Amino acid sequence: MKKQRYVFEEVMNEIKEMYLQGGDYAFDKEDGWCLYSKSNKPGLKTECYVLPNPICNMETYTEELPEFAVLNKLKLVYRDEMLQDVITEALSEEKNVSNKKILKAIRYYEKYDTFMDIG
Repeated sequence: MKKQRYVFEEVMNEIKEMYLQGGDYAFDKEDGWCLYSKSNKPGLKTECYVLPNPICNMETYTEELPEFAVLNKLKLVYRDEMLQDVITEALSEEKNVSNKKILKAIRYYEKYDTFMDIG
């Protein structure tokens, strides 16, 4: 990802662009990241942040969020792999899929742990 602060729709657009330009291998170069927000269910215009993955504390079996997330009371909302998988699956079904449909597909995946039929 290119920056830290986004609205959710910008994250979707960047993932779509990466996939359309680089195909299935577009994300191999990416370091892992997560999407953080004050909202558990961000909408298209919700402010969110792309930050590193939490660090797993093996002594306490807990995840420690990045300092920025803690200081700004942000919650981990989505991991990069899930967003990338849902968006690329939607694009494989409909090349010009809308962000509104993608948001619906993300929420569907969250609830059912499977991809939504876009068509």
